[in-house]
Amino acid sequence: MLELRTAADADRLKAALRPGAKLAVIGGGYIGLEAAASARGLGAEAIVIERESRVLARVACPILSDFFQSYHRAQGVTIEVDAQVQALEGTGGRITGVRLGDGRLIPSDAALIGVGAVANDDLARSAGLTCQNGIVVDLVARTDDPAIFAIGDCTSRPLPLYERIGRLESVPNALEQAKQAAAMICDKPAPAPEVPWFWSDQYDLRLQIAGMPFDTTDIVVRGDVAAAKFALFHLQSDGTVQAIEAVNAAPEFMGGRRIIARRKRLTRARIEDMSISMQELAA
Repeated sequence: MLELRTAADADRLKAALRPGAKLAVIGGGYIGLEAAASARGLGAEAIVIERESRVLARVACPILSDFFQSYHRAQGVTIEVDAQVQALEGTGGRITGVRLGDGRLIPSDAALIGVGAVANDDLARSAGLTCQNGIVVDLVARTDDPAIFAIGDCTSRPLPLYERIGRLESVPNALEQAKQAAAMICDKPAPAPEVPWFWSDQYDLRLQIAGMPFDTTDIVVRGDVAAAKFALFHLQSDGTVQAIEAVNAAPEFMGGRRIIARRKRLTRARIEDMSISMQELAA
């Protein structure tokens, strides 16, 4: 069984992905799909086993899930959805397959478990800091002990753009919190409020996400999904853009961040009209 937390873990995973080897990926989130794409790139077979009815069920809308599911299958990845893992089976200390809840055995030479991300807040709890789905911090990444700051995936932090508290699992989030903490500690002006963003690289696809689709009622497609060059605009009922998921569409991602930061409203017709540039939409 493999895990993927450190550079050493990545080296072990790569060594297992020899041509013809079978990798079972338990969990169809971004980490699982990225691992499957890497496996195919190295000549190994990949089988993604997902408990939900679609991949990326927790983090993406159905349109994006369907796109990535179809794309992976076209690259030779086997995807099992609505699948429960009952046990890992093996012999001599090596995995030989994954037993599913319906009794089927998925043969594999290695298994990567990519499910159940939990905030690592043990140290904070032992120090008596408030933790709730991560270490609770304020807008400057400060815990309830004014001498202790925390940043990154392990923190539960204010998301002022969306008027709520949340935990963000991304490198950009950690960088923004570092700026916030440094400004506070050094008595400097606070950095500009950020729009949360994320990315994932799979095959020749670059997915870039700006914002978060809270309280949205509509999704508008800009571009061509079949050509793998499109963006999904998530709108509130009044047309306010809350989030954008862009596949091989850098202008939509960059312009989308500005649109979201400004709380700008757009109509479906303007979003869909490719003769209107993103620069115009974001103006």
